[in-house]
Amino acid sequence: RSEIAAEIVAFEALILAKSRMALPSEWECHAQQLPHQLRLDETASADANISSLRGGGGRGRFPVVAEQPSVIVDMREFRSALPNSLHLHGVAVRPATLEVGDYVLTSDLVVERKSISDLISSLASGRLYNQAESMLRSYRRPTLLLEFDENRHFGLCTHAELAADLSPNSTLSKLCLLLLHFPRLRLLWSRRPLHTIAIFDALKRGAAQPDVDKAAAVGTHAEQEAGALFNMTPQDMLRAMPGVHSHNYRRLMNAVTNLHELSTLSLARLAEIIGSQNARLLHTFLHQTA
Repeated sequence: RSEIAAEIVAFEALILAKSRMALPSEWECHAQQLPHQLRLDETASADANISSLRGGGGRGRFPVVAEQPSVIVDMREFRSALPNSLHLHGVAVRPATLEVGDYVLTSDLVVERKSISDLISSLASGRLYNQAESMLRSYRRPTLLLEFDENRHFGLCTHAELAADLSPNSTLSKLCLLLLHFPRLRLLWSRRPLHTIAIFDALKRGAAQPDVDKAAAVGTHAEQEAGALFNMTPQDMLRAMPGVHSHNYRRLMNAVTNLHELSTLSLARLAEIIGSQNARLLHTFLHQTA
């Protein structure tokens, strides 16, 4: 019976892994290239733009200027295969020493990449909690990417290993607690570097390219000294309010001395600081009755 049960579990795991495959099997070519619609190179982007112009009723008469996509990559990530794969697929790889995150895709989107072995060790040591907190403080869209080994099971555990309750020794339980503690942290998973490239393409689509100098300055000593003038607990409360984000919270902190003073500001004054739309959201939140 034990052999039959083990075989059933193995087949269930195989069916589950197959159902969650990131790329269809016909895309797995010997050249290790993505399909045309997922490529990030300049030619594919230009062709897509021309197609959309013609589909929208135009005649393709206007010149199309395609901007090469770029990704800022932490220097330590060059020990992995992903930066080279990005380069081979037409992405401009900008190396930098990043204090926060491994890949900066846009001005407000940062990705921390973890292999499964790195995930287990960083959850055990608590390092991932500090990394997640740093990403949340500095970027509006912090993301944790789990990159699996394509030659192994695509999952943290099988159905048979799932526990009915949270366990302090379980990697899955620790990951759930991390996401519960940081609800703004987004979780992505990838089977192989090609899948990661497709994910990056989807996340970057339509967004401006990141700035290397700004990304390298995030989390540095100079920025920490600038932030040391403010109490972090009220700052965290402020950044959690509607209408407040990473690009305007410092303007609010420079305009008021505490949260009580913030609550006394008029809608017009808030609009001068953070804009009319954000001001309405914040003003409504501060003055609504329970």
